[in-house]
Amino acid sequence: MNTTATYVNPPNKVSTATSAANKGGYVKGVVTYTILDDLTVTPMSTISSITMLNKFNVIQVDALQEKVVTVGMNEGVELLKASLQSKTVLTDVFLAQKVGKKPSM
Repeated sequence: MNTTATYVNPPNKVSTATSAANKGGYVKGVVTYTILDDLTVTPMSTISSITMLNKFNVIQVDALQEKVVTVGMNEGVELLKASLQSKTVLTDVFLAQKVGKKPSM
């Protein structure tokens, strides 16, 4: 069977690296993500937040605290080490530093 296929040249695009840099990486627009202790990443929404609270049996929502962390080179190395040795990566790296303990690895 022989069929003729027409090739359509795509319009000129900026390179992927430049395009990604202009858009802020691989995320389209402004999106907030939730990262769990086992490094599971999911887009944050009201429904997903309620589902997560139910999953962890959170009764007192006012007991929760938001933690904003800065990830530099040292934290990145610690995250990598902890991700290979633990299932509670974020707790081990960021809460251990807050208390003044060295991450247990």
